[in-house]
Amino acid sequence: MAQADATVTVEGNVITLENYLGNGVQWDPYQLDYGEVELEISKADWDKLYSRLDFMKPQVVRVMVNTTSSITNDTLNPYKEFKDLKPLLDYCESRSVTVTFGDWGGGMVNSKDNTINENNLKLAAKYLDFLVNTKNYSCIKYYNLINEPNGFWSATDGNYNLWKNATQFFYKELKELELDDKVKIMAPDIAIWKTDKIDWVTNSTNDLKEAVGLYDIHTYPSKITVNSGKYENIIRAYREAAPENTPMIMGEIGFKFVEPEDSVYQKENIRRAKAKPYASIEDSQMFVYDYGYGIDMADALFQTVNAGYAGCVVWMLDDAMHSKESPNKLKVWGFWNILGEEYFGDKEEEVRPWYYAWSLLTKYMPKGSKILKVETTGDPAIKAIALKYNESYTIAIVNISNENKEINLVPSKYEGKSIFKKFDYAKGHLNKVGDYRLEPNDEIDLKYSSENHLHLPAESLTVLTTIK
Repeated sequence: MAQADATVTVEGNVITLENYLGNGVQWDPYQLDYGEVELEISKADWDKLYSRLDFMKPQVVRVMVNTTSSITNDTLNPYKEFKDLKPLLDYCESRSVTVTFGDWGGGMVNSKDNTINENNLKLAAKYLDFLVNTKNYSCIKYYNLINEPNGFWSATDGNYNLWKNATQFFYKELKELELDDKVKIMAPDIAIWKTDKIDWVTNSTNDLKEAVGLYDIHTYPSKITVNSGKYENIIRAYREAAPENTPMIMGEIGFKFVEPEDSVYQKENIRRAKAKPYASIEDSQMFVYDYGYGIDMADALFQTVNAGYAGCVVWMLDDAMHSKESPNKLKVWGFWNILGEEYFGDKEEEVRPWYYAWSLLTKYMPKGSKILKVETTGDPAIKAIALKYNESYTIAIVNISNENKEINLVPSKYEGKSIFKKFDYAKGHLNKVGDYRLEPNDEIDLKYSSENHLHLPAESLTVLTTIK
């Protein structure tokens, strides 16, 4: 037997997080007007979206709107944009998916005058009331007011006090509408790259207190930051700044090649975007077409889990949702483009590889899971997480190197079945069925408290699970 490169020990009785909220995806109402053409999503495409999502089983979905699009002459018309939002919320409601809903922030504050727009904030609360109480979307559990408020690109232009004033006013409106028991604030929703914005978490803890039911940050780390393991230290600092008894999630995550070590990837990213007629050159992640992107996302997710986060939402589901430089220059970040056959090219509608990696990590990390302690020794290219869900278990292991590896997996004594389904996510290893489904590659019998030898292909994610 080959020498093991690493040993992964799962402590079946040591719980590091009691109640995992789950992983998921950003899913916003579709743009539909692409400048040269205005499109509709057909029933066949909605069915395709729903069936792909059903295989993935997202546990958390972030949905953002501009409330001002539903305001005419300072009056709310909640039905104005509702038809574009309805299929998303219908899906989440029918599948019991937790929704973090919110407003991008346009028209909610005036950063030049340093004032909040009280009327628009009232109407945003009224719109939420319409969705939760009139339309009965009980799936909406959290509200995110103003996207990435620490950024110069945000409506608040990085002004903490302006964001705080708007959020406090909005929360007061929620209380008046008696919505505060049904929907909690998600905050501070900042975008971070280093540990220099922790004050946003500590200040919102002090200023907003019980209003916040879920803390979150956004990260777009460089590949080198994640693969080296530095990412976990950065994000742990933010988790530790938030109250221990309130969950925290990664509210948006994707990769941007911002560090000098990743300049080769960035050059290639721009080259690919320029070569694609409908890709935004400024805001696309062209490596979503590569298997490696799924490995990097798994690596990042494992570090969020080990840093104490209760969930992770990827940016994003579908290219057809957002554009950048012009209406037909799409933010290419998705698992597919559902309007590929209609306009953007048939191949774009196909499922991209990283969908399979993320599906394994949403489906087999269900809401309510308990995260278990895992120790990995040996080769730093091997990383792992494990969880217990009722009497079932999932163990996930990633090999970020471009070489095959051998590991010893030692699960300490736990209850339940010992026959695990084994899924391999790696180029040439997917056991695909049809358009979007994966079947296990194998079944293995894991021996308790002893070494189980596993072969890990190069650049691979291995998911072992007894979850049905």
